[in-house]
Amino acid sequence: MRLSLRVRVLLVLVLLNSALFALGLYALAPRADQLRREYAGETLYALLRQIEPQIAPNSDLSVVPVLKWGLWQSFPGAMVLRASYSRDADGAVRPLGAWVNPRGRYRRPADFDEGEVLGHIVAAIESRSTRIEEQGIAAPILDARGAVWGGLWLPLKSAPPVNLIGTLLPWFLLSLLVLTLFTFTFLRRAILDPLGQLVEGQRRVQAGDLSVQLAVPRRSDELSDLVRGFNSMTAGVQGFNERLAREVEIATEKARTAEAAARTQQRLAAMGELAAGIAHEINNPLGGMLNAAEALEQGTLPPERRARYFELLRMGLTRIQSTVGQLLRLTPRAGSSSAPFQLADALLDALGLVQHRLDRAGVELRLLADGAVLSREQAHARWRALPALEGARGEMTQALLNLLVNALDALESSGTRPPLLELELSPLPEGQLVRVRDNGPGVPPQLLERIADPFFTTQEVGQGSGLGLSIVSGVISAHGGRLLLQNHAEGGLEVRLLIPQHEGSS
Repeated sequence: MRLSLRVRVLLVLVLLNSALFALGLYALAPRADQLRREYAGETLYALLRQIEPQIAPNSDLSVVPVLKWGLWQSFPGAMVLRASYSRDADGAVRPLGAWVNPRGRYRRPADFDEGEVLGHIVAAIESRSTRIEEQGIAAPILDARGAVWGGLWLPLKSAPPVNLIGTLLPWFLLSLLVLTLFTFTFLRRAILDPLGQLVEGQRRVQAGDLSVQLAVPRRSDELSDLVRGFNSMTAGVQGFNERLAREVEIATEKARTAEAAARTQQRLAAMGELAAGIAHEINNPLGGMLNAAEALEQGTLPPERRARYFELLRMGLTRIQSTVGQLLRLTPRAGSSSAPFQLADALLDALGLVQHRLDRAGVELRLLADGAVLSREQAHARWRALPALEGARGEMTQALLNLLVNALDALESSGTRPPLLELELSPLPEGQLVRVRDNGPGVPPQLLERIADPFFTTQEVGQGSGLGLSIVSGVISAHGGRLLLQNHAEGGLEVRLLIPQHEGSS
């Protein structure tokens, strides 16, 4: 159980005062025994001076004046014995004359041994000397002529100084109460209360409340300086935190604006890069269409050839329409709304926009599903059979296009022969997997964790913005997915996109 500082200080004060009291008793114990003996000796001397004058030679003691002596109250086991006694066969003393118990026999202590006390008195009578025993003092009583009249016994155990603890305990309890309360009150006001405030203030700061201001004690000491320093610290931290929050807000807004501009710039850059290929995709059917139109203008063609030229015109226009549609789906818009779309359509649009680069570089393209290599027709059919996703098709097309362009850049810059590009779309229990892998040089292992950071690029200065994979990561994250990068065991970089299947998609 954890005790508060106040309780511990109070316990320490009680224990310290108790220890001091016990130490005092231990130091006074030998002196108390000596005081008991001195007190008993002085009392015995005073008592003998009162008794002996009342004893005439060969007469008994006048009992009444002796019993009136006030000091008997302090010695309930006192005894006066006339020197007239006998001994039994076993040596026990049998009084024959006067035998007085001033306090009465019923007031004797429970451990009073009458036979032993009588033996001590007889020994003092016979030796005519005072005998100090552990239990008390025995002394002879002399008459006016100096003859032994009898003996006197005063017990030491019942002497007043023997009850040292009983005498000092009330004073100890009073001093313990006063000293403890005084010391604790002083410590509470001087130390404990300021420390309690500091602890409570620390807890509030830890909980996020930087507006804490503690009450400063009305004195000048180290704890007061500590409280003032705490208030100054929280005020400074609060001001810094507010400034930092404003700066973070401004920086975040700038980053959002820069990211949006970078996405648009990246798209436009990709469009410019693909312009030559797109022109090639349009010019090829246009040339055939112009030849067919010139032949149809002559009007001398047989019906079969006229029908074939019209079919060529229709096919060319369809091819141009497909290319323009791919471009329109990739063109930046004011806003991207979320809607169901086929991931296969986005992947095929991106693939169509880089097809001319694949053909020009002689890249072998492998299309896969569930790890199996398929023909183009089989892959298209398997891919389009997957459930629709929820999101922005244009954004996903841009992300996939960036991956394909990065892979082609790596193949062309490294001069890998024969160049290879693997493209896979497969279902997962929780969504769909897109895998893009090239057999280029790959990425150094120490850079794998950084290549998706904004503005980080492995290309030469002026040959890349470093925004490609960063934008891909942002698009995939916006769709609730993950971007995984690794070097393939057979060489090259492998990029995996794990895109979750939203509820309600089918």
